[in-house]
Amino acid sequence: MRISTGMIYQTGVNTIQRQTAEMLHTQQQVSTGRRIIAPSDDPIASARALELSQSKGINAQHQINQGYAKDSLGLVENKLAAVEELIIHTRTRAVEAGNGTYAPSELKSIATDVRASFQSMLALANSQNGQGEYLFSGYQADQQPYVGTIDGVSYQGDQGQRTLQVSASRLMPISNAGSDVFNAVRQDPGKFFAVPVAPNGGTGHIAQTQLTGAYTGTRYDIQWDGTNYNVTDADTGAAVVSQSGPTLTFGAVQLEMGGTPNVGDSFEVGPRANVFNMYTNMVRALENPSPTVGIQGAVAQAIDGMDRSLDQVLTVRASVGSRMVELNTLESVGSDLDIQYSQTLSRLQDVDYAEAVSNLTLQQTYLQASQQSFLRINQLSLFNYLS
Repeated sequence: MRISTGMIYQTGVNTIQRQTAEMLHTQQQVSTGRRIIAPSDDPIASARALELSQSKGINAQHQINQGYAKDSLGLVENKLAAVEELIIHTRTRAVEAGNGTYAPSELKSIATDVRASFQSMLALANSQNGQGEYLFSGYQADQQPYVGTIDGVSYQGDQGQRTLQVSASRLMPISNAGSDVFNAVRQDPGKFFAVPVAPNGGTGHIAQTQLTGAYTGTRYDIQWDGTNYNVTDADTGAAVVSQSGPTLTFGAVQLEMGGTPNVGDSFEVGPRANVFNMYTNMVRALENPSPTVGIQGAVAQAIDGMDRSLDQVLTVRASVGSRMVELNTLESVGSDLDIQYSQTLSRLQDVDYAEAVSNLTLQQTYLQASQQSFLRINQLSLFNYLS
């Protein structure tokens, strides 16, 4: 074939440009530490690296969420520990009140202390985190969960639990609704609570409780109309009995009412109770002892109520603790997974420096050889020999 001077020049230039480009690519690999500069360098590895980078980013967000969850649960656990101490203190005061030698003035002093404990309990139930969100209001983080006084407290939140995605398959509850902590104090099977309910303005209370048969867990509402205590079935609304008191007998329940209720004041009987209502009944009994049965029955119910309240708080606290243990495990797994992702990405993307530097040196040699050979070939033209 005939080789023209133009072909010689064009081929030489193309060769030098190609070798320069290859050397530049290798130089970029060395300077960036990456084997893949563009997806075209290795399409399969590039696609896999993109998937792994996304997974690594999601895992990093999960690790951040785990930190947030641990902070939130730690705060809840701290508040529950304070509630536990407060319940134990109140129980101790109830035991002291049961001392038959105490004078009315001493009982009122205990009542004053229990009132202060009530306020502390209410403050704990309305605890907030650093962002001003209420811990025990369920999903309604901006809604104060408990509103009221010693005359009665009502729950304004809901039954939800706020959650965070702490792993690909785990939505971690980071809060507990107040209804599960303070409102759901459970009595032993076959027993019941009898307490005032919000809002009561009088001094009426349950001075004594007694079983007259097998209690099956029926809930009753009791309301004072100024003459009689009207008892209704809380589930069906059906009237049960209307009695003037102070002794009320219905179903398998017998109550001794104490104090002086206002018209419209309400009481409830059931297998569950609100811890705040237990405080109300205890204070009312200490401040206005029943002239017929005294305070022993109310004190006994207060002690039992504090025991059941403590059981409920310990149950919730154990749940919080188990979630914190789970978070520790997830943190360890997430850390290991992050290392695994990094190692796989390194294997796919990172350059082999020994190989790259060796290639760079070889490519420099090729380029220099091409440049020198091109110069020599240029000198072979016959025009260079014309005089």
